[in-house]
Amino acid sequence: MIVKEIKTIKRINLHLHSNVSDGALTPARLIKRSQEIGLDLISITDHDTSDGYKQLPPSLSPLRILPGMEISSNHQGTDVHILAYGYDFDNPKLIEMTEMYLIGRRERAIKMISLLAGLGIDIDLQDVIAVAGSRELIVRPHVAQILVNKGYCQTKNEAFDKYIGNYKPAFVAKPEVSVTDAIKVIHSAGGFAVIAHPGKLAKASYLEEFIPMGIDGIEVWHPDHYQWEIDNFIAIAQKNGLYMTGGSDFHGEQDRHNLFDVVPAPQVVLDSVNKLWQEYQCRLNQK
Repeated sequence: MIVKEIKTIKRINLHLHSNVSDGALTPARLIKRSQEIGLDLISITDHDTSDGYKQLPPSLSPLRILPGMEISSNHQGTDVHILAYGYDFDNPKLIEMTEMYLIGRRERAIKMISLLAGLGIDIDLQDVIAVAGSRELIVRPHVAQILVNKGYCQTKNEAFDKYIGNYKPAFVAKPEVSVTDAIKVIHSAGGFAVIAHPGKLAKASYLEEFIPMGIDGIEVWHPDHYQWEIDNFIAIAQKNGLYMTGGSDFHGEQDRHNLFDVVPAPQVVLDSVNKLWQEYQCRLNQK
């Protein structure tokens, strides 16, 4: 493959959320902030949707964007998030999966609202939809926000702890595909499958189980990872020939993931991100 020389990527953030899913900023504002602080490469990775990319401003230079999405999946009854990078937006299988999530999350919200009503908590689906973004992709933080707005909780964390967190009184599981199926869909769309924040996996051993399933990389740097975890993920990636990425998981200034700056990833991760970007460019040139 022949790739023309490009400016080395040094300043990255490959895990950002916009208000198309559960972030606070519009995609255009994310771009502006990224340009203001001089990032070289970013990825907007909204949950189970890439609709935010339809709202990008025409001028992005010198900022580069790696198309992204954070896909929900399930392994052994536990949540696993997979970052899909560099995929074809128009791939039929990918569109089918994201539409399934869109419909399933709405149905989930209706069930949660019904359970909350049984607890004497009265909120309306339309109120939730109003904060759910342009696609009406409903995630639990949207329900939590309405619980705060209506005065039932002081914070969104309280809403999760009391009512809608995993296995709390108004919890309803979201629709999910298996890790294997999610990876297959990402690959069918020409993308890279990267395990998001592996430090949050229910069992650390799951990461090794995902490797033979065909993952392409690991999100090595994440604000919730300890240094020893970062070192361990680097070792696993190098041993298995996997890409390494990093991102702040930014949702908004009021969120605990309030870092929107240069991700302090080690040089070995930056080198891997540069290779990932070049591979993405090669795939584009071959279309």
